Amino acid sequence: MTAFKARKGLEEIEEYTVEHIDADIIVNANECNWGLPASVQKEIAEAAEDFAFNRYPPMKAEGLCRLIAADFGVPEANVQVGNGSSELLQMACYAFGGSGRKIAFPYPSFSMYGVYTKLSDSTSLPYNLDKDGYIDAEAVIAFCKQENPALLIVCNPNNPTGNYNSLLQMEKILANVDCPVIMDEAYMEFAGGYDADFAGSTMTLLTKYDNFICLRTFSKAYGLASMRVGYGVGSRSLMRILGKVLLPYHVNAFSLLTAEIVYKNKQLFVERTNQIIAEREKMRTALSELGFKVWDSATNFLMFAAQPELAVKLSKFGENEGLVTESGTARKLAGQTVFRFLANKKILARDFTRNPALEGGIRLTLGTPEENIIILATIKEVCKNAGGI
Repeated sequence: MTAFKARKGLEEIEEYTVEHIDADIIVNANECNWGLPASVQKEIAEAAEDFAFNRYPPMKAEGLCRLIAADFGVPEANVQVGNGSSELLQMACYAFGGSGRKIAFPYPSFSMYGVYTKLSDSTSLPYNLDKDGYIDAEAVIAFCKQENPALLIVCNPNNPTGNYNSLLQMEKILANVDCPVIMDEAYMEFAGGYDADFAGSTMTLLTKYDNFICLRTFSKAYGLASMRVGYGVGSRSLMRILGKVLLPYHVNAFSLLTAEIVYKNKQLFVERTNQIIAEREKMRTALSELGFKVWDSATNFLMFAAQPELAVKLSKFGENEGLVTESGTARKLAGQTVFRFLANKKILARDFTRNPALEGGIRLTLGTPEENIIILATIKEVCKNAGGI
């Protein structure tokens, strides 16, 4: 067989994978476990009756850009729509990175930041969050002055820890770094950011600073993960640069049709988001009472790991029951015990137990209230079986 060589650097990139099992409850990917509101589904179905499948989509998603621009009070040229906000992240790395240029991104955070950096032939420059997942603005500013990155990425609220960092901290960064900044706000709706004038989002700083792009997605709060639509709002000069690396017709027409209808009806999603927030707080309290550390969250998910006393009990139970087969700290094995116990009950969460910064951690998307009752009962069951309660 002929041996083929890929582009230099690709061998260093691990393919993005997530766990797959035959699950009844799927809470591993931060999707929304609710369907669309019935009235929105009806409007989409009616609009699809005359859908022109034979035509290319609008080249630059002009209709959706127009809606978003009007909402945030900016010119249409200051908005770009992408095939998910992930595409805009990737293309920003292409536009501002490149050989010999550095891209700074947080750790622990969204794993694809490092992948997009490598794909753009840029140099990875991770900066550490604190032990609880928060950004130290002064440290980031000092880091940028020392390392001189070509692009800085900030994730707020952060994935996978869930932390929300104040607008004061974000503005301090914007006011004191020299490079373009990507503010990834994929989960900002769960911190209250549905409204254009939400005081906690960097969207409110668009007329004050011209050195950043704020990214949002339809995949989380709007429940359109299958449609793959995201958007960015920033200064005209930055958006013009970003637009140069976006392909023509890069977002399919049916996704754009759906996203436009959803965005016009976005107030219908506020009550559901508030319910997810309420479920998050109930789950946070319950997990804490069981003996888990739960990271602060302003998202639709929670990151949690067993505290020392519970970790010892869970790790021993996991070893006795064959739920863990490797060596490691009690906290790591406790997390794997909980993850596999859930999986055996056909509940799929996200395993971060081997991550050095999140050792023993499990990320749990908030499901429907009915699903959350089952999830919590299952976690209580494994804790009880381990003698933790």
